[in-house]
Amino acid sequence: MKTVKPHFQLVLTWLVALSFIIFSGGCAALKKSSNEIPPPNPINLAHPFIDIPIPEEFDRDQSKSFVYESGDKNIKVGRLFFSGSGNLEEIIDFYQNEMINHKWTPGVSFLADNGKILNYQKTGWDCTVIIQSGWLWSNIEIQIGPK
Repeated sequence: MKTVKPHFQLVLTWLVALSFIIFSGGCAALKKSSNEIPPPNPINLAHPFIDIPIPEEFDRDQSKSFVYESGDKNIKVGRLFFSGSGNLEEIIDFYQNEMINHKWTPGVSFLADNGKILNYQKTGWDCTVIIQSGWLWSNIEIQIGPK
């Protein structure tokens, strides 16, 4: 019996040590995950029009895009072009949700060649979003100006 008891104490010591390591690390991991909620990805905006969202996968084509702003900044007009990857339906859903989130009112929409034309209004402003989609690419054209 004397040989069993030291073996039992050694096993018990290792079990206590392992339990301490497992549970002390587990509590820290639980505390970290319960307190940290990852923030949502920020929405890209069509600067200088800060209330027009752009899907994350799209980049502005500066060579085609044009913005005019009068000297007194009372008039601002833009024609902005973006290209990137994305499914036509996902892009349409993005605009139908995000434009409303940015306080735009949906207007008439049309089917177009390989895409769709979406119209939106806001107090004093009109915005047309033209989406064209192909196999590997999609283009977005945004036309915005005063009513």
